[in-house]
Amino acid sequence: MSDAASARLCVSLVDVPETALVPAKYLSGGSVGARIVYGADISLLVATRQPGYHSKPHTHECEQLNYVLEGELYVFVEDDGFHARKGDVFCIPRNAVHWSWVQGSSACILLEAHAPPLVGDPGVIDTAVALTERSARGEVKAVKSEWPTAFDCAATEQRVMARYEKSGTP
Repeated sequence: MSDAASARLCVSLVDVPETALVPAKYLSGGSVGARIVYGADISLLVATRQPGYHSKPHTHECEQLNYVLEGELYVFVEDDGFHARKGDVFCIPRNAVHWSWVQGSSACILLEAHAPPLVGDPGVIDTAVALTERSARGEVKAVKSEWPTAFDCAATEQRVMARYEKSGTP
């Protein structure tokens, strides 16, 4: 394989530009930056959610698998949720309404995989790095996030967080 071809299949994470993953208008607090790579069928990103990060409920047409590299966060899916900590792996089903909240003073760093690739949101494709020749031919289905306006998340957050506070377990 030539160097030109292999360059499209491998990149150092430090050479992947960071992007603001979620626009401020879709956050109740904090921020999140991510370094994103994608192939024809999946995207992979390392996302750093800053203390206070609190996204609004959203959906996307991709299944999402996450591994908590550092920190912890509450994750809410539809009308339930859980407290994920370093070393935990979790799934967000395709098209499920979900959001998360980082509490405390430490950032939460996640390794996230989305299939199909979650690179259709504004600005993401501009900084994400394609690791497939198919992207140049327009064969990548670029999924984007949807932000429902009529979803009340407060009751779910209170119920889930109270459950973990009472039990004292993750």
